[in-house]
Amino acid sequence: MSGIVLAWLAGESLIIWRSVVKNHHMPVPGTLLGSAGFFALLAILGQYEPARMAATATAWGFNLAAVLNLLPEQIAPSSSKAAAAKAASSGAASGKTTGAQPA
Repeated sequence: MSGIVLAWLAGESLIIWRSVVKNHHMPVPGTLLGSAGFFALLAILGQYEPARMAATATAWGFNLAAVLNLLPEQIAPSSSKAAAAKAASSGAASGKTTGAQPA
């Protein structure tokens, strides 16, 4: 059961960290409540001895999925912003305009 508790604490901290970094505020309570409910169900499942290892692995898998979903958001925006800025500067340098043409 301690593996599920550690996975729950890690998962909650990932949710809080992602919300603070991305949205600049604490997460909505429903997000934390939904995550806590999921880990509570896994903890109940973990009370059954043959399912304990599967429940713990599922809890850590949930955290791994959150980390893998988190990393592209941290890496991709900077590279896509750089590509967009490069495309905009090359368009401005060549004299191309966007939008409506003057009459």
